[in-house]
Amino acid sequence: MSMTYKNILVAVDGSNEAMIAFKRAVQVAINNVGSKLYIIHVIDTRSFAFSEGYNFDLADQYTKSKKDMLDGYEEVAVKLGFDRTYKIMEYGTPKHIIARDIPKQKQIDLIICGATGKGDVARFFLGSVSEAIVRTAKCDVLVVRNR
Repeated sequence: MSMTYKNILVAVDGSNEAMIAFKRAVQVAINNVGSKLYIIHVIDTRSFAFSEGYNFDLADQYTKSKKDMLDGYEEVAVKLGFDRTYKIMEYGTPKHIIARDIPKQKQIDLIICGATGKGDVARFFLGSVSEAIVRTAKCDVLVVRNR
């Protein structure tokens, strides 16, 4: 039985591990002719709940930097020979959006993510995003290690 992936979702956060996972995702997309690669970054709104004051200028700058980050990943995909990419930036809880919401909306059949990312403190308190994706996603999941 041959399994092909048509809609691949890769979660990125700007970390080295995310870039390794992203490059693997591009290769998987290339190997699955006709596939689409969705690049997602979720801005975790839970972190805003702990701040005493909300600075809209800082939030706008942060959002712009994340859009630029997604553009950078898209450029890497093109350099690697793949141009069927779609960028997604969402606000909310990464675990739920990456594992459940976007896969349902986009009919994702494979999620790729790094084993670790930038959220060391959050992982201590809330558990890792990749772990939650593996537990709750309804599609295949590939967790890429930095080795």
